[in-house]
Parts: sequence; C-alpha cells; structure tokens
Amino acid sequence: MSSPSERLAQILREGRFVAIRELGEECAAELHTHAKERYLALEATIPQFRSSMDRKLFELGPPVLAIYQALLHDLGVDREPALRLAEDMLLAFYRKQLNRSPLLGAAMDIVFRLKPARRLLMKRMLAGEPGGFRFDRASDAGALLAFDVRECPFVTFARRHGVPEVVPMICRLDDLKVKELHGIELHRTGTLGTGAEFCDFRYVMAKK
Repeated sequence: MSSPSERLAQILREGRFVAIRELGEECAAELHTHAKERYLALEATIPQFRSSMDRKLFELGPPVLAIYQALLHDLGVDREPALRLAEDMLLAFYRKQLNRSPLLGAAMDIVFRLKPARRLLMKRMLAGEPGGFRFDRASDAGALLAFDVRECPFVTFARRHGVPEVVPMICRLDDLKVKELHGIELHRTGTLGTGAEFCDFRYVMAKK
C-alpha cells in the first residue's frame, strides 16, 4: 500500500502533462515544488489510522489538498480553474492506475457477486475505528451491496484546512472505479462531500 507522500509524487508525475498544458513548463515545475512544500506542512495533521481500509480510502486526500493549496496560494490560480486542474491531474494518475491493474475489475467482480465475499467486506467496514470512516449497513433488497457512509475523515480533514471544495473530486473516483466492474452499477444520490447527510452506496446489477 502506498503512503500519501508516495501518492503525491505519483499524481505530480502522471499529471505533469496536464499541468504543463494549463500552466506552461515553468509554472508546472513550480507547482511540483510548492505542492511538496504544502504536503510537508500538512503531514503532521494527517490521521494515523490502524485500519488498512481507512488508510487506503484516505491516501489520495492529502496529496490532492496539497496540490490545490499550491495552485491557489503559491501560483495564484483562481478557485475554479485550480479545482479543475487538481482534478484533471488526479484523474490522469487514477486512470493510469486502473490501466496498470487489469485484474482489479475481476477481483472486484468476485467481491460483489459472491455473497460470502460481500459479507466479509461488510464485516470489515462495520468494524471501523475512532476517527475513521463510519459505515452503516443499509436495507435495499434490490442491491448486491448497500451501505451508507456516515462519517468521512477526509471531509473533516478538508474542512479543518479550509478547503472543503476539494472533497467532491475524491468522491467522483467511485464512478470511475465502478466502470471496471462488469454488469454492475453504482446508484448514489448524495455524498457528505457535497453536503448530504450521508453517502448512500447501492451497488446493483445493471439492467439489460
């Protein structure tokens, strides 16, 4: 499992062409430097989770926040263009990760289609830890897997640092991830990051 600092380096590397396209080569190099400085300033505030699931779910948050802060405060990019650029860099990294993991979709398919695997996953999710992600089982007879996220530490982290607007770009990665599944869709009406009371995840079989 990669650390947030390793993820920052990967996002900066895979998103470099996006930064050069939008900022020019000189400013893209400055972004690289300032994002690392911003991350170092954030590092002491990153929660130290015991759970590997919590660490995995949280790992992209601090790097994205550092890149966004560098764009806003060090390079003087306006809020909306800074959000778009940070997300485009994140997506460049994330799509590369998915392409490098051709077995990811197959593994996820097994988890979602086999009831024992789903039960094991839900058991891990419900265990939780203080300050981590808090999941509640949801009742939905038509769903393969149904749960609500009641607490998200990245929402807390982003609010603490005054930039809650970065959270939705992390939420949108779920939509990319589910495309790796075959015949399974994610139905979701809201997320904590967009102001809803909870994130409702309903994984269902796609209609033919």
